[in-house]
Amino acid sequence: MTTPLQMQLINALGNKTKYLAELKKTFARPLIQLAVKAIEMEHIEDGILERISKKYNIPEEHVDEYYAAILTILKMHLCSQYHNIKPAEFKQCLEELKLNSDCVEDLISVVYGPKQSDLLAGLIQRTKFYPQLVSCKWRIDITISSNILNKVLEPNIVMEWIFNTGESVTFELSLAKFHQLRHAVATILVEMQALERHSIFKSVLPS
Repeated sequence: MTTPLQMQLINALGNKTKYLAELKKTFARPLIQLAVKAIEMEHIEDGILERISKKYNIPEEHVDEYYAAILTILKMHLCSQYHNIKPAEFKQCLEELKLNSDCVEDLISVVYGPKQSDLLAGLIQRTKFYPQLVSCKWRIDITISSNILNKVLEPNIVMEWIFNTGESVTFELSLAKFHQLRHAVATILVEMQALERHSIFKSVLPS
């Protein structure tokens, strides 16, 4: 049975899954160490992948694919930590992706070992998120007169959005633009609900 984590890995890896069976412990271990350094935001020497390619006599483009696959696996697992993925489930997932048993053990020792908290901290630090809206204030302004017109009774909506970064944005909308915004938000919500009901979307959601 395909697990949610396995589906997410397959989707994230794409055509890189075909390289997983080729990974051997001898050259996979330095690539794992390199991926750990990348997640922890440590300095990585220039040309390191090229040197690994020459040392183990492997085409450089293959080394690039191996490294990308390992980095993706580590990141996906760390991002799934709040789902309480058990080591046995992770191991089974990697084995079904045709990874060599030695490589599986090395990856498990990394993500469940003493470096786990450092890896999570590094991943959170390097991951950029869009600000989240935490508060919305609004009021209606009606301009009775102006220098151009004696009477202007068209109402305007003044909105203030406050984000979790502390940033506050204030903007003004005409009544017509406000209805456009309201319609756009309602449409997005309906489309999201339809997407969540889709069988493919359900298959990658954590149980």
